[in-house]
Amino acid sequence: MKTYDYVIVGAGSAGCVLANRLSADSRAQVLLIEGGASNAHPFVSMPRGFIKLFGKPGFFRSFPVAPQLGRPAENWSYGNGLGGSSSVNGTWYLRGMPADYDRWEELGNPGWNWQEMLRVFKGLEDYRGEGADPTRSRTGELQITASPYRSPVLDAVLKGGAEIGLPLLSDINRPNTEGIGYTQSTVDRRGRRASSYKAFVEPVRGRPNLTVLTGTEVKRVVFEGTRAVGVECDQAGSTVTFGAKREVIVSAGVYSSPKILQLSGVGPRSLLAGLNIPVVRELDAVGKNLSDHTMMTLNFRLLGHPGLNREFSTWRLYRHVLQYYVAGKGLMAFTGPPVTALVSSDGNRHWPDIQIGVAPVTMNSTKARKADPGRGLLEDKPGIMFNAFQLRPKSKGEVNIRSASFRDNPEVDARWWSDESDRRLAIEIVRLIRKFAKAPSLARFIGEETVLGDQYQTDDEIARELTWVMSPGLHGTGSCSMGSDDRTSVVDARLRVHGLQGLRVVDCSIMPTHVSANTNGPAMAVAARASELIIEDWATV
Repeated sequence: MKTYDYVIVGAGSAGCVLANRLSADSRAQVLLIEGGASNAHPFVSMPRGFIKLFGKPGFFRSFPVAPQLGRPAENWSYGNGLGGSSSVNGTWYLRGMPADYDRWEELGNPGWNWQEMLRVFKGLEDYRGEGADPTRSRTGELQITASPYRSPVLDAVLKGGAEIGLPLLSDINRPNTEGIGYTQSTVDRRGRRASSYKAFVEPVRGRPNLTVLTGTEVKRVVFEGTRAVGVECDQAGSTVTFGAKREVIVSAGVYSSPKILQLSGVGPRSLLAGLNIPVVRELDAVGKNLSDHTMMTLNFRLLGHPGLNREFSTWRLYRHVLQYYVAGKGLMAFTGPPVTALVSSDGNRHWPDIQIGVAPVTMNSTKARKADPGRGLLEDKPGIMFNAFQLRPKSKGEVNIRSASFRDNPEVDARWWSDESDRRLAIEIVRLIRKFAKAPSLARFIGEETVLGDQYQTDDEIARELTWVMSPGLHGTGSCSMGSDDRTSVVDARLRVHGLQGLRVVDCSIMPTHVSANTNGPAMAVAARASELIIEDWATV
């Protein structure tokens, strides 16, 4: 059994930052374990290329989701391989708002307030956009760029946002404000995806004290009494064990981190006993408090402009791919909606709870594709999409293992709209988007609403149609929540698992409440802050 000082489980957004920061001390031996592959595929580096990879087993891991809202059981997918979801996501970069992090500290988690986290974000970021907010930094490893796409439609969208009361922002990551501006992405200045692996591990892969393993699935954490001393893994069907002198750090994501804890005997006693897993530490909160941003999309017919639908088929697509490989520019060098709006539903303009992305591109609806399986993904007519997230949902779900086998993924019970306020806000978002689409500056560009459809007007009609329009934001948080009470949380404010030694969880699962943003950037910041705490703790030993 080879032994390291730190064993990090999962090379996703958080795990890669941890590996970088902890291995900066040449005296510390660091092992980074990833169950997936290297993600060395040209479509990973090409920002828009992830669309061709989406859902493929080599790049994504699927998790079964229990039926809800009259929908059948389905599967949701998170990124797999080096970089995790940061290697195959939409690259949308937001930090969240100061109140998100101040709330964590108010809940009894010292050291997680906005001033601490702002310092951490500045240590990660390299943002050089025109009109950058004074809180931004150019010194970090993570290159962030503003969407380069411009068009008369987007000009009208920005003006339309102002007409419904949104400040026009030169930096959409300006703290403490709602507003509208160009989207920022984890794409470097050469047009390549800046995944967590590319930014934080690849440049230091040559460090002699850093070992990176792929194709290695962690089966369980190994304990001596209540101390974590290593991990048992599967490598191509063979069982191998790696020791940890100091700590095992689980950074496997919002679904897989609670899975690993539960398989290791850390979790609700009734669940573990039912699967004949010996209990090492009873913690009822493992897998609970699960939260995700529900996503909904409204499409409208685009008038007086060709939009982008036609650009991703026939000879035009090949032209854009060639342009990307020759110059690192063009439509393949960015993905996601080029305009972002952050809106407050409750009048608190410092803490928006709705995020809207706008793009002159539309996909055929799920309903339309079911009715005609021969339809392509993109509509054949010009369209404009308003893609919205509920940023701070109150509904809580859970994630639990289904067997004692590491090969079985856990089941997710999302429980959308289990809190009635989320249903009401979803309806309000539809009405907000419709108001936005009718802004005077957009009148010459926007025609009929194709999804949902103008025929859905009452609250009940909108809600019924939303039950099939909604999809997961895949911004999950909370399943190994941080807090001081071991009855309602899993880790303390230093991310140590309650009642155990040598074991931490570091990823979005520790967030006690949701951040008002896509979670990729905040996941990296959580890991950077955690690395400081880990280094502090061991400096005194």
